[in-house]
Parts: sequence; structure tokens; C-alpha cells
Amino acid sequence: MLPGPVIEANTGDTIIVHVNNHLPEGQGIHWHGLRQNGTALMDGVPGITQCSIPPGGSFTYNFTVSHQSGTFWWHSHYSNSMADGIWGPLIVHSANESLQRGRDYDEDRIVFITDWMHDNSEVIVAALISPEGYRGSTVPPQGDAILINGRGQTNCTATGSSSCFYPPPPEIQVPVDRRVRLRMISASSHAMYRVSIDNHSMEIVETDGTAVYGPTIHEMSISSGERYSAIINTTEGKEGDAFWLRTSVALACMSQGSTQVGLAVLRYTGNGNITTAEPRTEAWTDLARHDTPCVGLDEMYALSPREPLNASKTALQSRVLNSKLGTFVDVYGTSFEGYGFNNVTYQNQINDPLLSIVQRGGSCNHSLITNATFPDIGAGNIIINNLDAQIGHPYHIHGNEFQVIARGFGALTLDDLSNIDFILDNPLRKDTIWMQGGSWLVLRIITDNPGVWACHCHIGWHLAKGKMAVVVVQPKAIEDIQWSESWTNLCANTDPNAFGPARRSFP
Repeated sequence: MLPGPVIEANTGDTIIVHVNNHLPEGQGIHWHGLRQNGTALMDGVPGITQCSIPPGGSFTYNFTVSHQSGTFWWHSHYSNSMADGIWGPLIVHSANESLQRGRDYDEDRIVFITDWMHDNSEVIVAALISPEGYRGSTVPPQGDAILINGRGQTNCTATGSSSCFYPPPPEIQVPVDRRVRLRMISASSHAMYRVSIDNHSMEIVETDGTAVYGPTIHEMSISSGERYSAIINTTEGKEGDAFWLRTSVALACMSQGSTQVGLAVLRYTGNGNITTAEPRTEAWTDLARHDTPCVGLDEMYALSPREPLNASKTALQSRVLNSKLGTFVDVYGTSFEGYGFNNVTYQNQINDPLLSIVQRGGSCNHSLITNATFPDIGAGNIIINNLDAQIGHPYHIHGNEFQVIARGFGALTLDDLSNIDFILDNPLRKDTIWMQGGSWLVLRIITDNPGVWACHCHIGWHLAKGKMAVVVVQPKAIEDIQWSESWTNLCANTDPNAFGPARRSFP
């Protein structure tokens, strides 16, 4: 089943998910975008918030969704099995949310977009960190295909398989003459995508669980881990009419690749019979070109939260994370090309979770992972400098919703903060954000949720090469966390000094 099952809940509900691991490798499930207030041990990251669910084992995730609503998703956080299809939608409703069904839109549909490789992720990860690389290159690959809601097309001649066939494109059925909210989720392991629908403008109304006032546009960009909701009016034809939904790879942020377009059918429904004819519609004439720079939608347009929340005028603490490609040496003495924060590439002691280390009164090993620690409750700044001039990255921070209060090009230091004109009046709130190469961001968080929270690039192949840090919030309060027996049992009979697959654990 791809995508995996939809989880729907209301704000204030307790979600209980029993995971049985029938795979020959460990597992952990992350609930992308949910803050896990008071339940840091349920965040689902092997080596950071838990030990892996072993092959043949099981674990029950149990947490309450408090004060959040909107579009989220769940996915594997072990190795890169997310890229192998372990992901699905998670939708949270609220009677008090700014976007109300029946008032602001009539129906909603989920549109899951991802890249797909013909090889298993572990094969790719092992090759990428080897001198030989994957398919002759240490540069992360473009996907072999684009999947929309789990289906797509590929070049059969490239597979060399006589059994390869071209399936029909996936279809998204929507009622005619209605306002339909499309909840778009990117589970990509690499590409930024650009999405358009022939003949239909899209009004952007949500990103990462934050309802926004946004533009009405013909094409939107979305990077790995991001979610955007767009409302379309299904008034461009009659019952049975069909239109192409086009998803193209943003080639300007791929170091190598070729033009690739994924297609789905948007079909109007009603009370009669539905045809199966493919669309004959044409693409908008103002879509991005293959060399159009890769810029996040939130940077291209003003997105204003519908529920206003001003940022505090000052921050108690500020921390800097410098992100850069470089040459590193792993714990085995092997040199490899990878990514790091503050000159440290993540190496995962997968059976001794960082959350447990801090709970025991210890601290993160600075030689294995960079940490940004906020000991006190209050406002904090996270400065991210993307020092890779030609490489863009989508960054995701677990356990936090951040406000985007400043951005620019170059690199920012703590001394520069006094000269920055911050956006404090209702800044955009997100949990995943695209950064252009050679740019910086200042993200404002409220350090009221004790935990050890992953902060990483959501391009899976970059993370396989170590692009992970952690944000440690209130370490003294973490010492009061009580472990359940089932959580503790995950670490039983394991080697606490062992390192996880491909040096780390995947988002």
C-alpha cells in the first residue's frame, strides 16, 4: 500500500499506533510536524529519541496532538527506508481552525509527491559513501521516476526488463463546481518539485500546519518534507472533463539530471458515468523553465498566518549552525565526502539514544553530532548558514514550530544579529524550509518543549552523508522524563557502542 494509511485526528486527540516490524532491519516512525509536547520519547528517531524497533519486534507510539491542526505526515526514520515507501498522510482537524470545510472549501484531497529509485535505498546509501559512488558518482541521484499518490511512469527501456510496462497515470477525482483543497505533501528524497494544474489557478492557504493568506498562482514549488494546501475552483468544465496535474523536477538545484515530468489526471465527477479518457489540456505558458533558480514558495511570495502571532522582541539565546559539504573521517578512520554542521558530520550510536544520555545527566558527544543547546525557557534564535554556494537544502526541525524572522545571502554571525531588521509582526510559521545556496536564515523558536530534537536536511541522500544536528531544549527538565518499560525494552540486549547503518539514521 503506497502511500500508507491515512491517519486522521482532531486537536486534543490521543493517537495510538502499534508498529509491527516485519522487515529484516530496524525501524522507527516519525510524525513529521507534530511537536510531541511532553512526549519527546515518541518522536520516532532511532539513535536520538529511541532505540530501533528490531526485526520481528513491535512498539506502540502513544501521544496527544495538542494545539495543532493541518497537514502533516508520518514516515520511517531508520536508514533511508522512507525512500522505499514507508510514509503516509496525517491530517489533524479542529473546530477552531482558520480553514473550515463548508465555509472556506467544500472538499479536500491528498496529493503525495515523491521521487522513486529502482534500487533499494540501502544499496544507494552504501554506494554514495564509497569512493566509487552510486552509478559512478558520489553526487546524490535524481529519481528514476516521479510518483503521485504512489503511482507514476518510468522509462522502460532504461530498466532492461522485458516485464516493464507503462501503467495509466494516477487519477484524482474531484466534484465539479466546488472549491477543493489539495493537501500537497512532498516525500521526496532529493528533488524540489514544481506543481501546476492545467486551466486551474491555485490559492495557497496552508503550509506545514499553518493556515495562511497566500497568492493565487499557476505553479508552486515544494521541497522534501514541506506541505502546502492549495484551493482550486472546479469550474473549468463539466462532469467527466479531465486536466493534467504536472509535477516537474526543479533542475536548477540538481547537480546533474534531466527533464522529468510526472503526470496525474484531475477529473471532474458528478452524478453520471465517468469517462477514462486522458486529458487533452495544455500547460500554462508561464511555468518555470529548466534553468529557473530554485526558490522556496515562502521566499517567492508573502505568506501571512491567518492566526496572528507576533515574535518576541528579544531572544534569550542564539545558536549558529554552519552547514557545508566537505571531507570527513568516520569513527573507523575512513575518509569520505559528506555534509556536516559546524564541521561535524553526524555519526549515529543507534543503541544509545541522545535523549537517554541527556536524561542520565550526560551531554551530546561533540565529535559525533553538533548540538544547539537552549537551557532556559523563552525565545531562542537558530541561525542556519548554508555555506554551500551552489547547493540548496530543505531544513526540518523536530519538536518545534519556528518563525521565519530574517533571511539573506552570505553568512551570519552572532555579532551580526544587532544589525538585522527582524520580521516580528506575525512572521510565517513552519517546520520545514528551503534554503538557497549561499544563504542564511534566522528562525525563532520558543524553548518550552524539553527534548533532544533532530535538525537536519530533508534530502535523504544528504542526510545519509551526515547532515544532522540536534536542538537540545531544557536539558535539566529532560532529566525528569520517565521511560516506559516498552521504550526501555527496545534497547535491551543491544550494543550501546554500535553505530547505525550508513553512519546514521535516516529521516
